[in-house]
Amino acid sequence: MKQVIITGASTGIGFDLTRTLCEKGFRVWACVRKPESIERLAKDYSENLRVLKMDVTNSHDIKHAFKSVQTELNPDTELILVNNAGIASGGPIEGIDLDEWRRVFDVNVFGMVEMTKAFLPLIRSTKGRIINIGSISGRVAAPFLGPYTASKFAVKAFTDSLRREVANFGVRVSLIEAGPIRTEIWSKSIDVSDQVLNKCSTEVRTAYGPMMSSMRESVVATAKDAVPVQVATDAILHAIQSHLPRVNYLIGKNIKLQANLMKFMSTKMVDRLIKKSLRYHRS
Repeated sequence: MKQVIITGASTGIGFDLTRTLCEKGFRVWACVRKPESIERLAKDYSENLRVLKMDVTNSHDIKHAFKSVQTELNPDTELILVNNAGIASGGPIEGIDLDEWRRVFDVNVFGMVEMTKAFLPLIRSTKGRIINIGSISGRVAAPFLGPYTASKFAVKAFTDSLRREVANFGVRVSLIEAGPIRTEIWSKSIDVSDQVLNKCSTEVRTAYGPMMSSMRESVVATAKDAVPVQVATDAILHAIQSHLPRVNYLIGKNIKLQANLMKFMSTKMVDRLIKKSLRYHRS
C-alpha cells in the first residue's frame, strides 16, 4: 500500500484526505501544527496513521518530520507528498504590510518548496509522486487578494518547473487547481482581510472601502456556493492512485469552463468583468 505525507492535515481538504486515506488502509503521516486537532483520528487509525507536529515555516520541524518518515518508510513502496498547507489573506495592496506578504509566501510557497526539497530524495528512490494544492487563483488574479493570488501563481510555476525536472526519475507531479471548496479557509480569510483593512490608514480605508465591501459580499456569496470538500479529496485520490495521473486537476463549480474562457478573453475583457463584479465605477 502506498505511503502518503500530508501537510496542513488538521482542517479542510487535509483533514478529509487524511481520514479517507486511513479508511482505505493507506499509511499516512499527517503534519499538523497542533496534534490535538486530529487526536480522534489518531486513536481510530493508530495502526496506519502517524501524526507529526509541524509548522511548514519551521525548518527544524521539517527536518524532524523527515527523520521520522525515513525511519518508518517502506523503501519498496511508493512515497507520495501532498503539499496542502496554505493560508489566505487579502486587502488593498497599498495597505498590506510587507510582513503580511511574507507570512503568506512563507506558508504557501516557501513551506512547499522546503518540504519538497527535504523529501524529494525519498520520493525519487521510491518513484513516488508529489501533489501540490494550488488554486484557480493561480490563473486569475483577483483584486484585494494580492498576497494569496501571487502565492498561487508561484505555486503553479514551481509545480511546472518541478514536474519537468523530475520526470526522468519516474516521479509524477500533479497540481490541484481548486475553485471554491467548502472549508474553513473562507471564514478565516475574511477575518484576516478585515483585520488588514482595519490596520490601514484612514486614507486607504476611505479610498478602497466601498470596493472591499463589494469584494467581501462576493466572497461570502461564493462560499455559500462552494462544492463539498470531498470533490477535492476525490481529485487528490485520483492523482495518488491512477496509473496516469493528470498534470492539472481543475475542480469546483464551473472552474473548467472559467479556465477555458480565460484562454480566449483579452486582459481588458477580464478586467471589465472583474470591475463589474465589484460594482465599482469611477466617479
